[in-house]
Parts: sequence; C-alpha cells; structure tokens
Amino acid sequence: MKKVLKKSEWRKDNLWRAVLSVAFFSVIVFTLYAIESNIDATYGLGELAPQNRIHHPNLRRPAALEPAAIATWMTFDYLNRIFKLPPEYLKASLSITDARYPRMTVKRYASDRRSDPAIVLTAVKAAVQAFLSVQNNATK
Repeated sequence: MKKVLKKSEWRKDNLWRAVLSVAFFSVIVFTLYAIESNIDATYGLGELAPQNRIHHPNLRRPAALEPAAIATWMTFDYLNRIFKLPPEYLKASLSITDARYPRMTVKRYASDRRSDPAIVLTAVKAAVQAFLSVQNNATK
C-alpha cells in the first residue's frame, strides 16, 4: 500500500531533492572547470605550445621562435620543423653520424658524444642562428 505524505513532509522531501540536485550539478561544473584549467596549465600558452589547439585564439597565430628557446629535450626533427630547416642541415653542420638522427634529442646526442649538454646546446643554437641569419639576409 502506498504511503500518502502530508503536505509538510512532501515539501521537505522535494527540498532535499532540489538541494542534492544543485550540489551534484555544482560538482560536475567544478570538475569540468578543473579539467579545462589543468589542460591549459599542462600545455601552456607559450611559444612552444602545440599549434593545433583550435579552441584558443592565441594559438591560431604562428609563434615567432628564437634559437634561445631551444632546449635539450627537443629532437632534431622537432627543431627542423619549428625553424623550417632543411632535414639534413643540422646533421651536416654538427657532423652527426648517428643513424637515429633526426629522431634523437639534443641531450641524447650530447651523452652519446660524452659531451656537456650545455656545450652541445650552444652549438645547436649557433647552427640554427646561422641558418636563420642567412635566410634573413637572403630575403632582404
């Protein structure tokens, strides 16, 4: 047999449902906001951020990279792409003979040569800067 609720009991029951619904909705909104914030913090909005994130208007413009932004975690393939270098330019200018080129990082190349990564990084930056300088002089 179905229990008939009094008017005050019915209001109290519905009030709790409404409060729980609002609380649940608030948790969902907060969680989605936290996930979106974490994605932005993970990928960053700097010049080395991925360029295929369409939802952010600042990432639609191409980034102007400088050789000073080069880091040891970058692969030679990545450097060739972001600085628009010919595929074999760094291999020739740095005398790289490793078969893993261009899919090796600057740090890996330095450790294979038993060199200080900072010295190798400086050489890579200088090679990229030299190429960019030649390109800039050719376009002027």
